[in-house]
Amino acid sequence: MGSSLHQCLEGAVSAVATDGSGIIERPGRKSVFVFRTIPGETVRVQTRRKISDGIQADLLQILKTSPHRVEMPCPHATVCGGCKWQHMAYSFQTSLKNSLLLKAFAQEKIDLPLKGVEPCPDLFFFRNRMDYVFDTDGRLGLKEPGRWWSVIDLSTCLLLSKKTAEILQRIRNWTRGTGLPFWNNKTYEGFFRYLVIREGKNTGQRLVLVTTSTPPDSVSTQKIMEELPTVLGDLATSVLWGVNPHITDLSIPETISPLAGKPYLEEEINGLRYRIAPGSFFQTNTRMAARLQQTVKEFCQPLEEKSIVDLYCGAGFLTCSLSGARRLVGVEIDPLAIEAAKENANLNGITAEFHAEKSEAYDWTSACPQTVILDPPRSGLHPDVIKTLRRVVPASIVYVSCNYQRCAQELPLLLDRYRLTKAHALDLFPHTPHVELVLLLERM
Repeated sequence: MGSSLHQCLEGAVSAVATDGSGIIERPGRKSVFVFRTIPGETVRVQTRRKISDGIQADLLQILKTSPHRVEMPCPHATVCGGCKWQHMAYSFQTSLKNSLLLKAFAQEKIDLPLKGVEPCPDLFFFRNRMDYVFDTDGRLGLKEPGRWWSVIDLSTCLLLSKKTAEILQRIRNWTRGTGLPFWNNKTYEGFFRYLVIREGKNTGQRLVLVTTSTPPDSVSTQKIMEELPTVLGDLATSVLWGVNPHITDLSIPETISPLAGKPYLEEEINGLRYRIAPGSFFQTNTRMAARLQQTVKEFCQPLEEKSIVDLYCGAGFLTCSLSGARRLVGVEIDPLAIEAAKENANLNGITAEFHAEKSEAYDWTSACPQTVILDPPRSGLHPDVIKTLRRVVPASIVYVSCNYQRCAQELPLLLDRYRLTKAHALDLFPHTPHVELVLLLERM
């Protein structure tokens, strides 16, 4: 195999990378990474660009096919970034995730007490939120992996619900008919930027948010945007207009104007009702979020007479599920999330304390917790949180991780004081390389 770019090469896929791409290893030379491949396959690829740990390539032909390869039901699956593993049999996906988990912890010399990955019962239409993006030509959909500028104009999407295709088409037709320009990520000009759809799977509610840049003419543009509820009809219970005046590539608006319905939706999980704002973080797989909640609650037992601190608590999703505890304290940096957490506790008649502070800055040790829950973002724990845990040494730690590699790197900093006694992995993200991991650490 050569090393230049834009060359056709052949090779055997031996493993998968954390981003889901297959790896063609070349001893003494840079590895080649290519999406839509499976370990054991031999493929022909075309190298495209250099990346930090190798060369990224496009798949041209499968010369030897894996027995785990299946027909992809979505017509966009070969290019779309939403389902990188749709070409794999689902049982193989969960097996592969289990292997990746064990490998990541073995590299840190940690024996992970894992008995496989709990599969998701719904392989399609399981997500409760999707963020779609407009490109400068009015295409509406998801971005192609490795090509931030390329938007796939989706005619359907099997992730959210069966109504998604109709919503996308109505929004696409309407935005093109308004005469207002679409956002250009190179020149930072234009109006229409993102479409966010959130669904209450158990309540039947649907929130649709269109995010734009600052209106060029507030009066005429306001009238155009007020057409949106009529365009969507009964496809949405809440219709919102968000404005993001910044050049950042984010679907979260700075300001939100309700055009129809309430400025939030509600969802029910395990008998609890949650109010979810347009930009609030909420587990995107409702059915598996219920299992995640049950797993955390099981790892926190017994609840009675126990003080529990939930760091990185978000809108109180896990905190509220632990209402049998003597004392509940939630800490989260985002003040809007804390307001939502307080509201969710009140909705369910739950007594809990919530603090809008950085988890590393707030003195949560004053609560004298027997159990600390950690549910950090993908970047992992702040070093000061680890230092405090090492100093205070609560009886148990329940670590919820959406980034198992980062979790594996952090764990050795605690294992001189704790034993890793339980581990449970849940597949909240079918057809992707991601997996949710819950660990129980008990003080030695």
